[in-house]
Amino acid sequence: MQPVAALIAEEASNKLSAEVDLDVMRPLQAFDAGGRARAMNSVIQSLVMAKEAGIDPAAAARLVDWSVDG
Repeated sequence: MQPVAALIAEEASNKLSAEVDLDVMRPLQAFDAGGRARAMNSVIQSLVMAKEAGIDPAAAARLVDWSVDG
């Protein structure tokens, strides 16, 4: 699988104009221990939905006492 992942990463890097690295050899559980990756995904999706709804993501983050730079 890693050779296919390398091809996908190369294509994504070209399209996104940024370095993309995919590693399918490392166990997923080590990355998502405690559900942190899923929790972060939910936070990011919520900020994107706020922005799409015309709500400033930084203002939305302040509602829950978070700080968002940028």
